[in-house]
Amino acid sequence: MAGRPRDPSVDDAIRRATLELVEREGYRGVSMEGIAACSGVSKQAIYRRYSSKGEVILDALAFYARKNLPTPDTGDLREDLLTLLEETFAGQHGINGVLNRALAAEALQDEGFAMLLTERHIRHRRDAVREIIGRARERGEVAHPDDDFLIDLVFGPMWYALLFDVGKLTDRYAAALADAVVAAARMS
Repeated sequence: MAGRPRDPSVDDAIRRATLELVEREGYRGVSMEGIAACSGVSKQAIYRRYSSKGEVILDALAFYARKNLPTPDTGDLREDLLTLLEETFAGQHGINGVLNRALAAEALQDEGFAMLLTERHIRHRRDAVREIIGRARERGEVAHPDDDFLIDLVFGPMWYALLFDVGKLTDRYAAALADAVVAAARMS
């Protein structure tokens, strides 16, 4: 017997409260009790949707990324990558960076959570780049046979900088990274 369908306004309230609390309190300062109080949603309703604080935060970040981070289509591989990287890097200097670092730390300690992070967030961001590369391949801009390798080139340096030197994530670095990926994409 199926239960009542979820109320999307409850999900939205939980996500908004989660992002607000992380921004104000930091990852460690967030609790399920705090999310319930800030969202006006019962703890029981939150636990019906999520098994842990990490899952709530992951859902909030993944939802935000799907809504706010574009998959550019300028007709040029370099410009598409540059736009994606600049906007992604800009977000890493704020709440997105805080969340990504916290989620990465949790994923290192919990293999099950690492799989959730990959499934609900990382894969969507990789798919955005895969789409950009696919369009560029159709235009004849990509000769490299391995899309996953090119996607790793896009995100590897970002994650390294996010974890160890977030100040490196500038528009200038985005341009250099876009140029490097384009150069690699031309190799067969």
